[in-house]
Amino acid sequence: MTLATKYRPKSFSEIIGQDHAVVALRNIIKNQKIHNGYIFSGTRGIGKTSLARLFAKALNCHQYDSDNGDVCNNCPSCIDIQNNSHLDLIEIDAASNSKVEEMRELLDSVQFSPSNGKYKIYLIDEVHMLSKNAWNAMLKTLEEPPEHVVFLMATTESDKIPKTIISRCLQFNLKIVSDISIAENIKNIFKKENISFDDGAIDLLVELAEGSIRDSITLADQAAFQCNNNITEAEMSKFHGLIDKSSVDKLLSDISENNVENIISELKRFYDLDTNYQILFERVLAELHKQIIEQMLKGNDSQDAHLYHQFFNSGFNESQISGRTREAFEISVLKCLSFRDNRNNSTEEIKDDSKKKSEDQSIEHFKKTKSKIPQKPEENIEIEESKQTNEEKKLDPKLWLETFESLDIVGPTRTHFANLEIKESSDNKVIFFGEKMFAKRIKEDNIFELKKSLENAGFGNLDIEIEEIDKVIDTPSNNWKKKRKEQIEDFQKEIINSSLIKNLQENYDKTLNKEKLIIIDHEE
Repeated sequence: MTLATKYRPKSFSEIIGQDHAVVALRNIIKNQKIHNGYIFSGTRGIGKTSLARLFAKALNCHQYDSDNGDVCNNCPSCIDIQNNSHLDLIEIDAASNSKVEEMRELLDSVQFSPSNGKYKIYLIDEVHMLSKNAWNAMLKTLEEPPEHVVFLMATTESDKIPKTIISRCLQFNLKIVSDISIAENIKNIFKKENISFDDGAIDLLVELAEGSIRDSITLADQAAFQCNNNITEAEMSKFHGLIDKSSVDKLLSDISENNVENIISELKRFYDLDTNYQILFERVLAELHKQIIEQMLKGNDSQDAHLYHQFFNSGFNESQISGRTREAFEISVLKCLSFRDNRNNSTEEIKDDSKKKSEDQSIEHFKKTKSKIPQKPEENIEIEESKQTNEEKKLDPKLWLETFESLDIVGPTRTHFANLEIKESSDNKVIFFGEKMFAKRIKEDNIFELKKSLENAGFGNLDIEIEEIDKVIDTPSNNWKKKRKEQIEDFQKEIINSSLIKNLQENYDKTLNKEKLIIIDHEE
């Protein structure tokens, strides 16, 4: 007998982590306010079917203890239900009995009184799998049920149950079992079974169970066989392909330090160990979450940790769809490294710009100092450019792209005129042309805003006209798109030629499929 079957709850007091539901069911029985339909919903392995079966046992128990709110487990009814032989408890699996014909056949027995119990109980597991016609057949019985009939329904997807059914039932949403409760339960089972263990192994079992009490017992049963009743953290990690916390910390540290060689070595080690990448994803995300909170509490910059968390979370979500967790994890690491490379390059550019600016300021200071030195009369030269500063400039159609960048217009006005070309320009008039979809959207307010901006830029008070044509080419918008495309292509080449990709190809003996390398532009 498996541990999950052996230690299945036999009374309400043995139910773990569902106190809210147990209290409600005890009160229902104590006050004899029996409803005809109950829905037990929640994720896998948290006690839905067990609780429904215990409720059925309590309803038909001959010696129910109202004071303690529990079944006797000694009367014929309790024993029969425990042995799955009670005539008045009909259990079906909706996944394999979903058709309307099967539901009608089941409901044909509703009219008959119970054989040896107080209630005839129908326990339907995975009830959300029933067909639409099966639900309709069941609805009539729920609307006008005989007093002796009770429907108990268990489901992991309550949202798929029709609202007309839910409105006629009492629903209990069961919770995910806490880590502490799961750990205590596993320890108690191990002690009863004389299985030795260490605390690290218990922590791993709790982590793998993900809030499911049944999964934790099944994993414990498996671990007992694998470790010959001597369960250790090291053996558990080996069997389940788990990476310890120190390896996660080292990986994140190497990413922060841009240590490509160490990262390649770690990724190869993960691959050789047949790592459980889903758990690895979860551990990395948990560690980054912890770092973000710690850095924010200390008032430190947590931007890097936020971005890393975003990269790994995106990779984890994609892996749930594709099922290719290893590739998704390694690509997430690659994204983090690409971010570090770009940031380092940007920092160097800023330093170079700062140095150049400092040099320019020194030269300017030298010029100003030199201008204060008295000059010989014949060496004084008047600069005509200063006299021309107050003169109005002419708007050159060939320089429209450069001029547009300098204008102080924003919002819709900037968007509209970014899609126009200058057809011709004179001293007091400028004619734009653009495609109909853009030209027709321009209003008087947009034209007025552009006129003021051109006037402030020194082009004078210009009249603006707009003409519609089929297609424009040389617009600021098209120019931006062209430059952005070039930037993305350069970034793609940078990734392909990066040391990380080269090391991955050498260590894994794989080649990068360039056609499937897609750069998503979030600025579009």
